[in-house]
Amino acid sequence: MKTINICTCVLAGLLTLLITSSCEDWFDVDPRTEIKENDLFKDESGYFDALVGVYSIMGRQALYGDELTMGSVDAISQIYYIGYGTAHPLYYMSTFEYDNTRVRPVIDAMWSNMYEAIANVNNLLAHIDNADPGMFESNNYQLIKGEALALRAYLHFDILRLFGPSFRMDKDRKCIPYVTTVSKDNTPYSSPVEIVGLCLRDLEDAATLLAEDPVTEIIQNEDNIYRMNRTTRMNLYAVQALSARICHYAGDKTNALRYAGMLIGNEKLNLISTTMSVRNDRVISSELLFALFVDNLSDWTDDHFRHSSHGYDYYQMQFYMDEFYDRNAGVGSDIRYDAQFDVEGSNMKLSKYLSKDGDSYSAKYRVPMLRLSEMYYIAAESTDNIEEASDLLNRVRRARALEPMTFADFSAVESYLTREYRREFYGEGQLFYRYKWLNADNIADGYLIKNISSRKEEVYILPLPDQEKEFGGTANQ
Repeated sequence: MKTINICTCVLAGLLTLLITSSCEDWFDVDPRTEIKENDLFKDESGYFDALVGVYSIMGRQALYGDELTMGSVDAISQIYYIGYGTAHPLYYMSTFEYDNTRVRPVIDAMWSNMYEAIANVNNLLAHIDNADPGMFESNNYQLIKGEALALRAYLHFDILRLFGPSFRMDKDRKCIPYVTTVSKDNTPYSSPVEIVGLCLRDLEDAATLLAEDPVTEIIQNEDNIYRMNRTTRMNLYAVQALSARICHYAGDKTNALRYAGMLIGNEKLNLISTTMSVRNDRVISSELLFALFVDNLSDWTDDHFRHSSHGYDYYQMQFYMDEFYDRNAGVGSDIRYDAQFDVEGSNMKLSKYLSKDGDSYSAKYRVPMLRLSEMYYIAAESTDNIEEASDLLNRVRRARALEPMTFADFSAVESYLTREYRREFYGEGQLFYRYKWLNADNIADGYLIKNISSRKEEVYILPLPDQEKEFGGTANQ
């Protein structure tokens, strides 16, 4: 029998609940911990601080700050040239050797950190449900609760996409727990169909609560800085975008098109009309519906994409980048190729996350989580009108300084979008989910086609931590 020690630490106003195991029947709780926790939630600012704590966890190098975006998850998708053999830190991930001793701790940390963030969300929700609404100004009660529910859905959905089968693989297999309570009891596993339903339920509630989100105002005239920087929070637009992403993943074209259409048809949201600013705003921040603000991002991005202290830079050979971005196709010069990479000899390194002189502040320290362009991709695959699909895709192409294309059928749309996910989301972790959604037999890396038709389960489904496999049902805290 193992014992979980829950430590609720308030450091610089941030709440962090530490998970050390998933098998638990009883807890050691220090009364001083409860006092600190009650002190944190005694006023509105404490709730905002608790949410900041969740974003802090999500921005860790183990999660979206690195491994779930530009690191391990993109390595699985073969976007980097691993030129140092087994010495390269991404080698075993890129060869799908998930049980390797250098890989398992990375994957285990994904699981534990994501459920740690969920535990913080659930703790906040448990307190706010019993809080006096009078302590909150304006609509901050609705804002905080809606944001927390949306974060719970975001995190669970990505756990599903990492550790569960896709809908095309097995939509009814029990695979991960959807944790919604603060309790000593373990949560039973749910299937992809059930997880999607639970995510959408949380998002529906979140959308109602966030109906008056300040993000919808063109000029956000607010004294509260938290209410001003809504694109670095799980805002109303992000809720709509995540709903579209989830419905698309589940094969629900009707609702995927409906949610994506809310954003595409929103006159306040637009694709960039000029590419001149992209060199100083390489994440294309004006199109970000939700991005994490990670103030220590350069701690590892410089090591990855400038000059590695260990000599293992993350790069791709320029010859293959030319192929990825249709450099010689005569359809224009893709601004993503021109602005988001630095050329070093015959190699290209991603510069999207680097800090450079003259960079726009709105682009600094941002890790993209949901983009407006993805809504155009989802809508193009969800409509039954090929002319509409072509128009949607060409609107993004024009925003990337490319000539329009003609798409004969939806097979051409699907093939195009798989390549487009590599271009648009380079260093953002979304290409892996594209391959998994397709249940693709092959993963291409430019210089080699890796056929995985006989091992899709082991490639597309990351292994659960050993303790989780032994005991099951991740503990709620």
